[in-house]
Amino acid sequence: MSTPDTIQRARRHLLVAYGLVNVLVFALSRPAAVRRDLHGLIGVVFLVAALRGVSRDDDDTERYGIRLEGLIPGHQGDPRSLPRALIEAIPSAVRELGVAALVAAVVLPVYSLAWPLINQPIGPRHLPFSHDPVATLLGEVVAVALTEELFFRGYVQTRLADALGLADFTRTRKPPFADAARVLVLTSALFALTHVIAEPGIGRAAVFFPSLLFGAVRIWRGGIGAAVALHAIFNVFERYLEGR
Repeated sequence: MSTPDTIQRARRHLLVAYGLVNVLVFALSRPAAVRRDLHGLIGVVFLVAALRGVSRDDDDTERYGIRLEGLIPGHQGDPRSLPRALIEAIPSAVRELGVAALVAAVVLPVYSLAWPLINQPIGPRHLPFSHDPVATLLGEVVAVALTEELFFRGYVQTRLADALGLADFTRTRKPPFADAARVLVLTSALFALTHVIAEPGIGRAAVFFPSLLFGAVRIWRGGIGAAVALHAIFNVFERYLEGR
């Protein structure tokens, strides 16, 4: 049950976390930082902010769509080691990957038709796996999709629900459409703003629309697994559309 104190606390924590993250994102995306190969640290910023935010708020990883048993066990604790938890999570991971693939198969054809209305290709289109496919895939999944989903769909989306007095709605029940829409729109606006801070331009703000989908999948599935996979698929497809 939300109280004025818990709502104010959620708003304060969210404002501080989001503000600090964007200050660091801005600093790490400046030309001088990019020349020094510091841009890749943005993923670390998202990762640390998400895990620090979750553990500081209540250490209840399940509520944030994250199950890191053995690392952040949550209120109930978990006697399993992290390797055992990861092994036991394989069937769930395969299932969530399948969900992401099905959603992508439906949405990406439509997305490819709308994409040229805002963006221009950089070069000839090709899948970005010609040089080092393993490194490219790991980079998109771990350094980008995982870290961004941990922060935005795991931490920010949950804390926005708290700040609106809708605490725990992603865990205990499916929210009313109007409640879900408010959280999804606000989360996606913050997601888009961070991308514009990193790389100014109307094209970067367009991430607002796939963000709505990632957030909806997060609510639907209860965790961020399918959203992470879908985000990585979108990123690879985006690079194909851009021609890079």
